[in-house]
Amino acid sequence: MLQSWPGIVHGGGLVAILDAATRALGMPAAPRVVEGRITSSVPIATALSLEGGAREGGASVTILQDGQTLSSASVSVLASDPAPVRAPWHGARHGWTLPMSEDCLACGSRNPLGLRTALSFDDEGVWARLEPRAPWAAGAATHDALAPVVLDEVAWWLGALTMREGGLTNRIQVTLHRPALPAGAPLLAAGRFADVTPIDRRRTFWRTVCGLFDVEGAPLASAVVVFRGGTDYSVRQVPYFRERATPAAFARMFPNYCEGAAPAG
Repeated sequence: MLQSWPGIVHGGGLVAILDAATRALGMPAAPRVVEGRITSSVPIATALSLEGGAREGGASVTILQDGQTLSSASVSVLASDPAPVRAPWHGARHGWTLPMSEDCLACGSRNPLGLRTALSFDDEGVWARLEPRAPWAAGAATHDALAPVVLDEVAWWLGALTMREGGLTNRIQVTLHRPALPAGAPLLAAGRFADVTPIDRRRTFWRTVCGLFDVEGAPLASAVVVFRGGTDYSVRQVPYFRERATPAAFARMFPNYCEGAAPAG
């Protein structure tokens, strides 16, 4: 239920779990910055160890397997939020629908815990409009985990569509600008290709930026996610998408994997 691709944990879901674990260390559900790093593949059907400790103004937690660090996160209280601007871009009315999977925590159509969110893209960026369903929305607030999960999904596609290759989330930093997400209201998650930049000479790692907003464009959360892509990931992932996308959408997503197709502009 916490997976992205079959057998692989969802990066945003993993960061959300680590964020939640800091509550046991005294971290309040307040505006905060969550910084997560995924250093190794995290299995979803194996018992793992969790270690953590509190520090002034925050806490840190680590997931280990047989003493090896698989993932870690640090959470810090957002002492002063510099009043982030409203969404500069809200997505378009029309675009190409990105393929949904069956079991992904964000887009899985049959995941009982999933957001079941359909994402779209055009030449400017990637976006998702959603209204949180149970069990994400309860009472007067929506679960904070929604922010890293949906923003990681948007960021992954920003990186993949920029590289035109498959890949994985390497690092994720999520800033929660409010103590709680509103319940019972539509939300928008969006990011632009103009804000995707390479961070290494080989252009394997890409920095993506995206945000979560209410229907009026007020910021609820923002994220900076590092996407790591390449042909080794595409070999496993692209056939999966080919089966779930229309030929026209697939040609724009991964033109280098379309026999006889010209690269989409």
